[in-house]
Amino acid sequence: QPESWPARPLRAIVPFPPGSATDGIARFVAERLASGLGQPVVVENVAGGNGLIAARQAARAAPDGYSLFFATNSTHAASVHLARDPGFDPVRGFLPVTLTSLAPLVLMVRADFPARTAAEFLAVARERAGALNYGTGNIGSLAAAQLLKSLARIKAEQISYRGTPAAVTDLLAGRLQFLVSDLAAAGEHIRAGTLRALGVTTAERIPMLPEVPPLREAGVPGYEFASWVAVFLPAGSPPPVQERLNRSIRAILGNEEGKRVSLGLGLMAATTTPEELAAFQRREIALWGRIAQAAGLPRE
Repeated sequence: QPESWPARPLRAIVPFPPGSATDGIARFVAERLASGLGQPVVVENVAGGNGLIAARQAARAAPDGYSLFFATNSTHAASVHLARDPGFDPVRGFLPVTLTSLAPLVLMVRADFPARTAAEFLAVARERAGALNYGTGNIGSLAAAQLLKSLARIKAEQISYRGTPAAVTDLLAGRLQFLVSDLAAAGEHIRAGTLRALGVTTAERIPMLPEVPPLREAGVPGYEFASWVAVFLPAGSPPPVQERLNRSIRAILGNEEGKRVSLGLGLMAATTTPEELAAFQRREIALWGRIAQAAGLPRE
């Protein structure tokens, strides 16, 4: 790294509003990084456009090692297939640092819905073909639900929301019949018993809901999906800064505190080398191509 780095405060650009899981993990990492680097790390929330507004800003930032971007599957994989003109290149425009988190999604219904398992839910959905409504609050929940519909061959009506919390509110009120969502907005309602978790989208069970089976074991073979958060720098940033940030962030998230804070946000801590993140991103871009095609998702 340049001898004096960091000689001034850093900024962490986050593509979603405060209260989101992405924001939560970014603030935790920023706070711990600041104490390790001896400079403040200021979180900037730039919400809107499924994260693309923030990603454009991050791609155009000076490549001097002072601007970190907390990217997600929306900005750095889905955008390749779903945005007519993202305004940035998620591969060539950025330098990978590390993955920070995987976010499992959960198929959930209100506690009084007439199904106690995913298999029972699929039976009800087929019986009432097209009569069930579900909400989507972000690109991850949209894709996860579309993937469920195409693999399980069920029909249901999608209702779009500006964020997951609003969709959770309508599910609790009975205006929606189901939701495939991350746990940041819904975890407390599942713990309280007002919502029932029927299946998780990951291939394995998850520590937050160990009793809930993966959808692929519960009647939807081949189902696997997770949202994620990763740190990138603008392309052309100094490699020594990339290496130092990689070491620092992996240490922050690899210890017991990092794992506990992640779980509290509905995330699973998951870190990588820069090379592993680059390979992971390539696989995710290919996966989103398949999801967009299978689900008939339009370019917007």
